[in-house]
Amino acid sequence: MLSIARDKFGTSTILLALLVLFFIVPEWQAAITFIMWIVVVCFCLLRVKERLLFLLFQATLFTFLMTRLILPDFFQTGYIADDADGTIRMFDIETLRFIYTTLVISIFGSYLGFAMKPEIEDEKLLIYDNNTPYVLSIRRISKILSYGCSLFFIIIILEKSIFVINNGYFALYADFESHLPSIVHKLSALYTPLFYLFLATFPSRKEARLPIIVYLTIATLSLTTGSRTVFMLALVFMLFYYSVRNFVTPEEPWLSRKAIIVMISIAPFILAGMFVIDFIRGDKEMEEAGVWDLFVNFFYQQGTSARVIGLTYEMQDILDDGRIFSFGQFIDNFNKNFIFKLMGNAVEYRPQTEEMALYGHSLANTLSYLEMHRSFLSGVGLGSSYIAEVWHDFGYIGLLLWNMMYGVIFARFYHWVRKGLWPCAFGLIMIPEIIYSPRGQASAFLYVFFSVSILLSFFIIHAIAKRYTKQ
Repeated sequence: MLSIARDKFGTSTILLALLVLFFIVPEWQAAITFIMWIVVVCFCLLRVKERLLFLLFQATLFTFLMTRLILPDFFQTGYIADDADGTIRMFDIETLRFIYTTLVISIFGSYLGFAMKPEIEDEKLLIYDNNTPYVLSIRRISKILSYGCSLFFIIIILEKSIFVINNGYFALYADFESHLPSIVHKLSALYTPLFYLFLATFPSRKEARLPIIVYLTIATLSLTTGSRTVFMLALVFMLFYYSVRNFVTPEEPWLSRKAIIVMISIAPFILAGMFVIDFIRGDKEMEEAGVWDLFVNFFYQQGTSARVIGLTYEMQDILDDGRIFSFGQFIDNFNKNFIFKLMGNAVEYRPQTEEMALYGHSLANTLSYLEMHRSFLSGVGLGSSYIAEVWHDFGYIGLLLWNMMYGVIFARFYHWVRKGLWPCAFGLIMIPEIIYSPRGQASAFLYVFFSVSILLSFFIIHAIAKRYTKQ
């Protein structure tokens, strides 16, 4: 307990001093932002097992929002040199300072939320009783159903892959229309939640081996569509889950020291491969480069999401039309719900269309349309960022509170693991969305609580398990 208090006191003191310096010396803002991020990373590394989830969030924050601001000062690969000063550094001083300010608020706010909650101190994490007849039934049912839904997920991927082969990657977002029945899409969407529910029952390593192989195989197969997101998030999620299992079953560690060394060794090659995929899907020429340069290029390439923050600031007058972006997914889904369709009042816009950009609640579509009209209609987009969405809707105070909420969720996850199966399952579903939020939607992690299909499937599984264990 004393060591945790020392960690938090020391880190808080340094961050507060840097925060004051950030506003006193504007010309140092770039360096101070990076130093604050390093301080928080060091805080995570002091107790990396307990703080790994928070560390992963800081890693995505850096990768998606800071690399184009930082890496050119340390590395000069051919790819970085060809990009001149990058799409981010081309902003004027005022916009750059805004980007740094929102990053500092996000780094400090997420740390503040994490530090507010007590951390698990036990060397062995005490979890709920996961060997009751009820939990064993949930484990069996969720595993069987996840296998079934995985087939539909694969069918969806194959349909997209065939389309990309025939029409190109960007056409997937501009012109793709699935010809599969809606039931196939609904069942495929249940695969990941069901798989996470199975993992939340904490099965043995032997029992979990095949479902995990299926999960990673599907994630690898998704690369054939040209998208890297599913694959990378799958790797990040499994790293986190394996670390959790080291707490839960220290007598049967899932992540050994040897495995960690192997992962660190192959990581540069995997990320270099992800960079190459971008050139393949865009049918672009790539100069010869070593693995290290490709590794650096991958991180630099991912940092374009900072551009979303800068453009949101520069276009705030245009964007200030009453639309809410941080909860845009829920608003757009509500506007096209089943009841409105029966009444004939449903409003539904297709992604990558002018209607969606002008009237929908997707910051990604609106910004891409305003900044790159023709490319947007051809399937190219800027993506989004929770920082831009929350700042647009709620300002600096709202951004601070939102990041504090993220930090609290990171700190509370291990408490959910102790509490029971369902808190753990919902936590596992929420976490990947939060980790991806620097490049994704602010409230995507809440979608599980508003998805009728997921909640209904979970309720049915619960009811069957309850009935089965009473017999």
